[in-house]
Amino acid sequence: MQAREKTQVSLVACDLDGTLLGPGETGLDTALEVAGLCRKHNLRFTIATGRVFGAVVKYIEYLGITEPVITNGGALVSAVGEEPLYEKSIDASLARTVLRYLRSLNLPFYFVSGKDMLTEWEGAETAAYSENISYDIRIVPSLEELGISPTQIVVRTEAHEAVELLEAFRSRWTTELSIIRSLPHLIELQAPGVSKARALEFLARSYGLDASKVLAVGDGLNDIDMLSWAGQSACVGNACDEVKEVAMYKASGLYAKGVLEAVKNSLWGLVPQK
Repeated sequence: MQAREKTQVSLVACDLDGTLLGPGETGLDTALEVAGLCRKHNLRFTIATGRVFGAVVKYIEYLGITEPVITNGGALVSAVGEEPLYEKSIDASLARTVLRYLRSLNLPFYFVSGKDMLTEWEGAETAAYSENISYDIRIVPSLEELGISPTQIVVRTEAHEAVELLEAFRSRWTTELSIIRSLPHLIELQAPGVSKARALEFLARSYGLDASKVLAVGDGLNDIDMLSWAGQSACVGNACDEVKEVAMYKASGLYAKGVLEAVKNSLWGLVPQK
């Protein structure tokens, strides 16, 4: 590798699953090294994830993150033990309409409300999802009766059915909701304009920073918007092709090793090996 001109970055925002965290929670030691490197160089370090806030608290504490983190797919910006700095919710009446439609499809769906995740869906699907995100999803008799305004509605489906279902949702709620496919089997419905990019912009501005001072690192489809917004962007070696097309720096390392490589690139201006 050869050196190029160093660019100053003040804030590093990193996706969690598939980026900082590998399968089976692998890579945490390297993730800790990433957090330590950022602290050593006075870089603010945060997480930007589609997970519900409650499911990332243990990682926040393990990594020693003191900055507010971006969760709920960009609908919530908050620090542990504090009230949210930023929160965008779906109107309660619209959420009930969506709920009834999803019930008719007989698909597992989950409401993210503040820092919690709730569902009416009992059984193996919810148990598997809960285990996958290492978080206890709360089962309730009726979401409708709670009358909540969720920050996010997550729908789990078969990967081969997701594209068709995504288009059906978008045609039904063209302007009322922001709808993305975050993983091959996950569709997320949120209030209009909600995204990791919008939340990251809010957080950066709260520090008096513009996009040029931000490095965003990711691997999946729901990271594309924040990678496009940030002044510097990187993807890990296991990123999907769509993300690799957007990222300025393409790390060779997988998961947290790729993140570490990307942060070092931002600090010292290294050109990736071809």
